[in-house]
Formats: sequence, C-alpha cells, structure tokens
Amino acid sequence: MGITKQYLRYVPLSNFNIISHPDCNIVFVTLNGISDRFIAVGACENVIIWDLRLSKLVMTIEDEDMKNNTLRKANVVKLTTTSESNHIAVGYSDGLVNTFNLKTGELIGTFQGHRSAISALNYNTQGYLLASGSKDTEVVIWDVIAEKGLHRLSGHKGTVTAVQFINKLNIVVTSSKDTYIKFWDLTTGHCFKTLAGHITEVWTLSVLRNEDYLVSGSNDAELRTWKISKTNFENSEIKISELLTSESLPNFDSVIKCEKAGSLIKENPGRVVYSATDKTNHILCCHGNGKLLELFHFTGDFQALERFRNRQRKFRKKASKLGENIENKEFLNENTPTLKDVVRRLPSILTDFKIKSVDLVLNQTHVKVIVSLANNSLALYHISLTDSKDVKLIGKISQNGHRFNVKVVSFCSDNLIIFTGGMESVKMWNRKTLNCIRTVNTLSPVLCLCVVPGDKHILAGLENGQLLVIDVSAGEILESIIASQTDLRSIYMLPDNINCVSASDSSVKLWQLELITLPDSSKKVLSLLHLKTLKLDENIKCIKISPDNKLLAIALFDNNVKIFFMDSFKHFIDLYGHSLPVNSLDISYDSSIIITASADKTIRIWGLDYGDCHKRLMTDSALNCIQFIPKTHQFFTADNNGNIKLWDADIFERVLTIQGHRGLCQNLSVSESGNYVVSCGQDNVLRLFEKTEEILVLDDERENERTQENDKELATGDDTNIQGGTVLALTSKKTISSEQSAELLLECLNVIKEYKNTLLNNENINSNNLSLPLIMEAFNVKTTDDYLLEIIKRIRLSELEEVLLLIPFPTVCYFMESIIPLLNQVYHEIEVVVRSMVFLIQVLHKPISSVKNMMPILMQLNSLATKQTNTYRDLVGENLHSLKFLNDVQKEEKLINSITQNLGKKRKRQKQKLLKTVIVNI
Repeated sequence: MGITKQYLRYVPLSNFNIISHPDCNIVFVTLNGISDRFIAVGACENVIIWDLRLSKLVMTIEDEDMKNNTLRKANVVKLTTTSESNHIAVGYSDGLVNTFNLKTGELIGTFQGHRSAISALNYNTQGYLLASGSKDTEVVIWDVIAEKGLHRLSGHKGTVTAVQFINKLNIVVTSSKDTYIKFWDLTTGHCFKTLAGHITEVWTLSVLRNEDYLVSGSNDAELRTWKISKTNFENSEIKISELLTSESLPNFDSVIKCEKAGSLIKENPGRVVYSATDKTNHILCCHGNGKLLELFHFTGDFQALERFRNRQRKFRKKASKLGENIENKEFLNENTPTLKDVVRRLPSILTDFKIKSVDLVLNQTHVKVIVSLANNSLALYHISLTDSKDVKLIGKISQNGHRFNVKVVSFCSDNLIIFTGGMESVKMWNRKTLNCIRTVNTLSPVLCLCVVPGDKHILAGLENGQLLVIDVSAGEILESIIASQTDLRSIYMLPDNINCVSASDSSVKLWQLELITLPDSSKKVLSLLHLKTLKLDENIKCIKISPDNKLLAIALFDNNVKIFFMDSFKHFIDLYGHSLPVNSLDISYDSSIIITASADKTIRIWGLDYGDCHKRLMTDSALNCIQFIPKTHQFFTADNNGNIKLWDADIFERVLTIQGHRGLCQNLSVSESGNYVVSCGQDNVLRLFEKTEEILVLDDERENERTQENDKELATGDDTNIQGGTVLALTSKKTISSEQSAELLLECLNVIKEYKNTLLNNENINSNNLSLPLIMEAFNVKTTDDYLLEIIKRIRLSELEEVLLLIPFPTVCYFMESIIPLLNQVYHEIEVVVRSMVFLIQVLHKPISSVKNMMPILMQLNSLATKQTNTYRDLVGENLHSLKFLNDVQKEEKLINSITQNLGKKRKRQKQKLLKTVIVNI
C-alpha cells in the first residue's frame, strides 16, 4: 500500500531576540588573542558569544544532538572557561555537561553524572580537571582529557552552590545550601575538613589572591573571609609508642589551616546572589537581588604591608598629638597586615535594572565589568584602579532583543521581515540574518499586529486602546488613534486590502485606509477612517475575517463563536460547544471550515456552511494560538506546554510535535509561502522553524514518539548493579545512550562468536569463500578484531564504565578473551582497551578469578597490557619531548633573528648619524 498523503517536516532553524538568559551566568572569553572584548552567555539551549565593541553576535555554540531532537530541550544554566580560554564547559538543566572548543565551536566531550540541573561548574588552573556540582547535592570531578569521572563527592545535604579548586594544595572546596563549606582531597576523594561558620545557606564561594583567601556569602550582609595556609608538620611528629600507650585518640591536624580573617561588610543588606573573580583572583565582585554591584580589590603582600605601616604611622601621629602613651598599644606592636589592609573597596556600580550575573577582567590600570541585567541586556563598565571613584558605562547591548516578553509575531508578505510586538516596543527583524533592523518604542504593551499590503506600514494595537500606524522604512509612528478605552485585542486586514477591522471590549470597528496630506507639507501619509461599529453583549476574545470577505467570526468570553455577515454585520450562526473561552481561531483559504482553539484543551473543526462541528480534537494543554498554513487545510497550534503541533484538518490527525519553548508558547505566525514558522513564548525567545524536503510519514512519526516516550525510563533501572546485586556509585550516570551502546557491544560479541563457530564447523571449506556477516560489511571491516575495536571506539569514554557493567557476566568473560588480539598490536586506541580491561578486573575480580579457564587469560592480558602500555607510553614521551625540542629550536631561531634585525637597524642608524655628521662638517 502506497503513501496516501505526504507531509514535509518542519525543523528548528534558529533562535533570536535573547541577549542574555537570566538563569545562566556570563563569562569573558578570549578570541583572536583579545580577552576583554568577547562575552559568552547562555541563550536557552545554546551558547552565544557577543562582540562588546561592535554589539554583534559572532558565534553560536550548540549541541547537535539537542538541536536534532525536537522533543528534548534543556536550558544552559552554567558556563565556565579554562584559564587560557581555549575551551568552555557548559552545564545544562538536565544535568548534562558538555565541553566545546571556543575557536571552532566543536563538541569535545560529554559528561553525564548528575540527575538534576547543574548549579556549579569550574576548571582547575591547568584546565584538565573539571568539577561540576548539581541540585542533586553531589559533586563530580571529571578528567577532561581522558573523558572519565575521577571522584563522586557525596556529603552535602543541600544544593551545591559553588565549587572552587585550590591547585597548590590539590584540594577542592565546595559550598552548599546546607550551610557548610567542605574541603575535599583530590587524591582520595574524601572530605577532610568542614567549615560551619554560617547559620544560613551559603550562596557564593570564591578563592582569592594566590589561593590564600576564601570568601563566602550568605543571607546576611557579611562576606566571611578565611585565611588558608598549609600546615607545618615538622614539629608535630607522633611517636608509635605514644599511639600504643595512649588511651585516647591523638589530635591529627588537617593538611591546611583555615583561620577566620574577618568579614567584608556589603552595602546591600540582603543575601548574596552571585559573585565572580577575575582570572588573577585579585578582584572580587558580588551583587544581591537589587541593582547594586560591589567590588573589592585584594592587594598584594607589598601593598598590604605598606598600607599597614601607613596606618601605624598615622596612629602614632594622632596619639602624639593627643599626648597618649603608645608603648602599650597592641596595634603598634603587630607586624602582620590585617584583612583591612589587604582588601581595598572599589567604587560600586548602580545599574538601571536588577543584576542577574556579572564577570570581570583585570588590566594593569583598570577593571572592565560586564553585567547581565534582568531586562535582557548587557552593560559594560570601566573602573580605574587608582584613587579615582569614576565609574564609566562604555558599552551596552540592548538593540538585539526586547526588554520583556514578546506578545505577538507576524511575517511580511515576502517572508523577508519578521515583526514582533513586546511590552515596550515593536521590532523588525531580517529573517536571513536575524538582526534587528528597526525599533519603535510604544507607551503600552503591544497585543496585536497587522501588516498593511505593500509591506510599507504596519498597524499595532496596544493595551491602552491605541491603534498605531507605523512606517516600516523610517521606523516612526505616523499616527496614534484612540480606537478603544480598553485593550485592543485583534486587528485584521480585509481581503479587499482597503479596509480593516479591530476588536476591543465588546465592539468591532471597521476602518478604511486612506492617504492624507500633512498640514505643513505636501507629503501624504497613511491614516485610518472609522466607518461603522458592531456592538455585542459579551466581551470579545479574538476575531477573524473569511478570505472571501463574506463572513466575520468573533470569539466571545461566553465560550461561543458568533458568525456575522461582513457587509451588513447581521448575525448568521453560532458555534457553541467549548467549555472555556476560545483563545484563537482561523478560517481556511477556501472559506469552507473554521478552526477554534480553546483553553479547555480542545480543537474544534467546524463547517462554515451550516455551522456543524466536524471533529473535536483533544490536546494535553490549553491552547493559545492556532493558524492555517496558506493554501492548505493543515494548521499549527501553540499551547501552554511550549509545544508547537502540526495538524491536518482533512483527516483530523496530528502530524508533528515540536517542543518549542520552556513554559507557555504565546503566539505564532506562518509565512505566506508556508516555508517558515516563527513563535514567541514565556522564555523571551523567538524561534524560527523551516520546512524541509524530508518526507514525514504518520505511522513512522507515531512510532518514533512511542520510542522516545519509552526511552524516558531506563530498561535496566536507574541504579548501577554488579554481579551479586551490589550497587556501585560511579561518577557517570546510566543513560539511554549507555544502554544502546551496551546493546551494540553485546550484539558485536554475539556476531563474533557465531562467526568463529561457523569457521570451526567448516574447517574443510576455504575461509575465503565464507562471506562476512552483513553487519560487519556495514561497518566496513574485514576481521572480527577490527569489528570489535570499531564498536569500542564508538562508545563514549564518559559512559564506558556504565556500558561494561550492563554486559552479562558470561559475555564479560568472552569479552576479556576477545581483547587479547587487540593487545598484540599498538593502536592509538590501546588506551580505551586497557582501560576497559582494568575496570572489569577491578569491579569483577572475585567472580572472574573464580572461573577456572580465566586465570591463563588474565595472566596473558597482564603481560600484554603491561608491554603495550609501556611501548605506547614511550612513544608518546618521545613525541612529546621531540615537539618540545622543536619548539625550543624555533624560539632560539626567533630570538636570533630578532637580535640580528635589531643590530642591523642600530648599525643603520649609526651610519646615517655618522653620514649626517660628515656632511655638516663639510
């Protein structure tokens, strides 16, 4: 049976209107060797990089798996970069952590170890370790190079709020909402010290000034500061005899000393929301829930000592003037600077809106601070490190997005411009570049938009009842008409392209477009002339005119839809059946059917000839918008779950579901050609969708949806079990992809086993005549060893342990036997093979060693793995030192060339000087 009807798939094309997401922090990144010009921000599921000098978007970093999966959208909630800013780590709201290359935007590694949103993320100084904290109260230390987890740090009882490395002591410090600050040893992965200096939640944690100070913020106005130093064990030796004879346990000192150095008092009395430091960890900035940003400068030892001595000198002068005895003053006898001498308060920054995130970069004479504001904008400030208290606003990015939520969207007739109306303005966007072309500020939120034929003017209805006539090319308001005393809910052009109708309160007004001459000039501008008004008993929700210009459909707050004749405004029929008001409606291009979307989670398809209901379609959420694709009976709906769905009104079936927005989707618009769809939602992002050439079959689409629904639950359970039922707490998390990789590996081992048994049973037949299994031919391999190696290479390194534990124990034994040929040769993938072998032996040592025929295999694996690992290590070491040698040679050559050039220039200047002297003497 052939395909009776074909559909084409709509896929996400791009997102725009979002400058900085309020739920994600911002970080400075280094591009082209410039460290204070580019800023990375979270934009829903993507990361975008802005050029602060040009106020331009320069790069978008996105996860291809998330982009292709239209039913999985996770927001970016945490960002961090390495000290050299060549890599960026991205934490998502579903617990996923990705690392990307900042130069190319390519995905480097994927780490899945958390079951809830990432709340803390940080690199160590060298950039090879990554610590991630989550709302699941756990911290995971990741090896970025090996793409595996090193430790899972469990001990906090609340959300982890911050993670910091103390690199010189090989320590990780974490803070949590459980009021505790914990110190963890990276070698053992154990907590050896806990600070209980707070009585409420610890929200921020920062390490400053050569990792000597630890600053934490809580719900009060204090920033508690601790001095960190290494413990001296030279004079604390404990004799064995004392340990044997003592009845009580001795007091073992910690590796570090953490002494309270004092507190920094904030100007803002509320809790600390976020804090950040520069790359050198000398400047600390923090903010609360308000508009005030405070900065503190942790000076060096020399500057602190100088300030301390100046204070002592002033104190002596003051005491001598007053005639006081200074010999017994303890302050004058001190030799160590206090926190007051170390920390210098910099000028505070007062912004226009609430602060959501901040980052800063330190130069020799000044500090650049970038602030993310709650109104979807970025502000760049300049603060001098001298005694000057001037704070300069040197840059702002606000043109490329609405300040608040977008209410309505619309396409022009040629699909090249997108019009959007928000709480404060009307913006015009280029569909190809997604750049904002024009911005028209309004005094009230925009509720509806209508494009006048010719695409030179648009009509905008406001919440205060005004109807604006806007010139597109000039970006100006030509006329403001008071169309109603209440909000103007709908405005539509009639098919004759001369008249338009508007709806507000309980009246529908008919307007005529006309050109009028301005009093002071001969220029003609567009205006509206009111013709007549239709009064109703109930308030109006929305209206629509049929394409044949015969009928007017009006949705009322009494849950009914009334149909009137357009020419006489006489009542025709009523459409009733919804239990809640109709939020949106539309009429097909042939004026044969009308569709209504209601808050009662139903779609009704009606005939316009008799007003009968053809079909009632159920959805899983209240509907906000509905619109036909031009020249078809297919239509899109937008609901409170943020989903955008495509339906067919002829067969009454849902065709496609796309997860568009986080939260409710407020409005959508379909282009005249039907190739593009744009939507707006509560997450303040505009999403553009494009129709592709990919054919969509309904049965296949339903099957894919069922598969994705089943994939939400793991077939083997959430816990990781080993032989005997023991539950392991691995650093990685079991996912659908790990189960699929385990199935792939299990299939590979079964195919290899069957193929080898077939060869043994047919020893008399030439093996060259025996064909390879089809799956091996699909992978383009010639031998079973190559097939096994190819499957192992396809497993994500961060999921390798979970995949190996999902294999049944008899298959594990066969896997150990199958990797022996792989160890006979040196591959670049020898590391993952040895890592698999070592992990299985560590976890399943007892059951594996109890199998009789496994001991010779283990002995052989031991010798081969040791030999090949040493060979590979020598090869890597030789290459590394060769590259270092070549690098040193290049540096010497550059130095010699620069010296030679400088000498040549110097000699040339001397000759010219000597020649001038000779000429003057002559």
